[in-house]
Amino acid sequence: MRLRNKRGVSPGTVYVDRELIDASRELCVEPLKGPEKKYDRQIQVYVIRWRPSQCSVDPIEEIILDEYNPKHVIEKLSELSGVPAEYIYCTKSQSFPVEISCLDIENKLDWYSISSESYSLALYVGDGYVIYYKDNRERMKELTDKERSEIQEAEEAKSVNLMYHHAHVLSVN
Repeated sequence: MRLRNKRGVSPGTVYVDRELIDASRELCVEPLKGPEKKYDRQIQVYVIRWRPSQCSVDPIEEIILDEYNPKHVIEKLSELSGVPAEYIYCTKSQSFPVEISCLDIENKLDWYSISSESYSLALYVGDGYVIYYKDNRERMKELTDKERSEIQEAEEAKSVNLMYHHAHVLSVN
């Protein structure tokens, strides 16, 4: 398990072993699938791979960054995905949770590459932030009206289900 500060509904700073805990702040516990991979001075970031050719996203994953450096972020994404670094494009980091439709990801987010001059200014990374990334060689799928409508319906159903779950949890507590 991982203990971390809570920023509103977003996960915040991760406490590592031997670190003093600020008990005046709201904390949350995050279950882990394996042993903790983050150590002192590292940054834990959530990443979501966008697949334009399928108009879908992969499940959220995490990377642990050793340094606050855009090139390092792209190298870690390359290592995770197997996509060569020169083809990795990613978005500026956003706080969790990120709610954007698959129909909007390609055009409403700003995409940066390892050679983008402005990328270092756009990337603020802290524990619990989210970055979307993609293989820039992948072309956007041409959606039929039916496919577009199916995506919207699925996303609306997921959103309603999530709101119901949160309302239920709040009423139980």
